Amino acid sequence: MGSDQKVTNLLSQLIKKHESGVLATVVSIQGSAYKREGSKMIIEAGGGYHGMISVGCLETDVTESAEYVYRTGKTLIKKYELDHELEWAHSLDCPGTVEILIEPIDSSDLWQRLADFYAKNEAVVVCKVLKNDDSDSQVLLVTNKSVYGSWSDEYFQETVVSIAKRKLLRLTPQSESICIETRAGKEETVFFDVYLGTSKLCIFGAGHDSVPLAKTSAILGFETTVIDPRPAYNTKERFPFANLLSAASKQVNIDSQTYIVIMNHHLERDAEALAYALKSEAAYVGVLGPRIRTQRLLGHLKNEGIVFTPEQLKKLFSPVGLDIGADTSEEIGLSIMSEIIAFRSGHQGSFLKNRPFIHKKSQVPVEHPL
Repeated sequence: MGSDQKVTNLLSQLIKKHESGVLATVVSIQGSAYKREGSKMIIEAGGGYHGMISVGCLETDVTESAEYVYRTGKTLIKKYELDHELEWAHSLDCPGTVEILIEPIDSSDLWQRLADFYAKNEAVVVCKVLKNDDSDSQVLLVTNKSVYGSWSDEYFQETVVSIAKRKLLRLTPQSESICIETRAGKEETVFFDVYLGTSKLCIFGAGHDSVPLAKTSAILGFETTVIDPRPAYNTKERFPFANLLSAASKQVNIDSQTYIVIMNHHLERDAEALAYALKSEAAYVGVLGPRIRTQRLLGHLKNEGIVFTPEQLKKLFSPVGLDIGADTSEEIGLSIMSEIIAFRSGHQGSFLKNRPFIHKKSQVPVEHPL
């Protein structure tokens, strides 16, 4: 399980148990920074913390500020100029500006509902008006189906909900702060904290080269499933890091946060898996082996009357993996997971030295209701 998911799970547990603590969230970054918007850190009453919001240069100061928040119940927004304010930043040379929202962990009905979404792994956008104030806290929870919470300015709320829903429709939505104008003409900054649930990897095939892929997937925080009908291969001893071992795809829940890799090394099983995967809700379908072999699989399925739409074929990646010169099974597993992470984040997987910026900004345009 990835560190971010561990923090989210802990936050859900604290809310459910009505336990106190402080939540620190990165809400804005300008320039370079180690972590991105949406990164979280939970600070306990005694000063211990879980999660990271920087490479280590902010945690101590944020923990000290959390003591004030914990004691007073007030919300803080702290701004750090990393190239000026902190001695660690000078040695790290990260010339960026970071804003951190530091707030008490709430156990109200709205936060309880948020804890449910986290616990059930359901997609939600948490919309917060950013203010150094605890008396007028404005929070909305927006899902694909519903909106929870209510603001007095309906025009403002409709604008915020519209942005949140458009984020949920995107393949790779990002958490970010957006300045929005209210009906009265006042500008408010709203932080859109996107939670899509845990990413899942389904590996079709329990051969030797699947073992390092499953291990790398689990280390990276993916909920990992291995599907193979052969009981001698698909065992817990071979795949100790997998969350689920299954003999058939029908036993596995495939959704839009699922990534599929087909590596049965068996034509019939690969064809069956490919037909299932491309017609499923999976975001990505990778097939191990040369491109010509995948074309043969598609041709075989076409002869069987199984055809795919252009949209379904868009998620097909064959040959699977980034071009890193992978040779061993371990390197191939790394190549595949690198491509999946690049795809999930909306990047191409090119050399960073050829890019003007490391991270992409993907701000959803503001469209006010009529």
